[in-house]
Amino acid sequence: MTNDDDSKGKGLLSVWHKRSEREKRIDRLMELRDEYATRDLTRTTAAVLIVVGSILGLLTGFMLLSNNPSDLLSSSLFKSSDSVDVSGYALHNQTGEGLEGVELVLVDADTGAQMDNTTTDSNGFYRFADISIKRLTLTAQKDGFITIERTFTPDQAGESPLTMKEGSGLFSETEEERNSILAGAVTVSTLVAVFTILTAFVGMYAAHETKRGKRYRRTQYLAGISLCSRGLIFFGPILILMGMVLLMMTKRQFADYVVDEKTSSGDDS
Repeated sequence: MTNDDDSKGKGLLSVWHKRSEREKRIDRLMELRDEYATRDLTRTTAAVLIVVGSILGLLTGFMLLSNNPSDLLSSSLFKSSDSVDVSGYALHNQTGEGLEGVELVLVDADTGAQMDNTTTDSNGFYRFADISIKRLTLTAQKDGFITIERTFTPDQAGESPLTMKEGSGLFSETEEERNSILAGAVTVSTLVAVFTILTAFVGMYAAHETKRGKRYRRTQYLAGISLCSRGLIFFGPILILMGMVLLMMTKRQFADYVVDEKTSSGDDS
């Protein structure tokens, strides 16, 4: 009777022990599953942040490209009437005071035909009324001063002062055409837009590499390049930076980082 009781007790203990081991294994597997799920969620969040930041960069780039250069240059903002008053001042280079009696001759820069002439008043002021908007050459001369020959295209803003220096000879200066300056600005803006779009696409690839989890350093480099996409000025870069921080937190999930870490520690397993 006692032996039977002992056998039953050992059997129950064995069953309990097996069930206990099984429960421990289940609990451990659950812990591992939750751990890896949390890690994967962190890396997924990093990828999403980088993608959103890059998309904002794409939107910024396309908004920059949406301005047609020809439309911009021909828009009402830059249109003017066919003629304008050309006015300004002739100033002494040392005192800064207006210089009276400076003789001014205005000619067509292309044909050389004289269009008008005048003389500065006691304040050094001059004005040519109702002058056609074209390339012009203005000559300013006065005894005892270096003659100035300025080639320019007039506009409503007026002309920069003529700075008269004592001496003799001729000084020539040429002002760039307004449209050429604007065209240069539009070209620069277009190049910036293209660069913004390209770096945004780099960010999209960085997000793909983040989900892939193969090469940590390359992924971080790509994400760093995507910062240049400047999505909505600073919102995009902030999101990408947040993604890069999360990448640092999950770097041990990247295959190359684990391999390098084991190699450096001498673990070949």
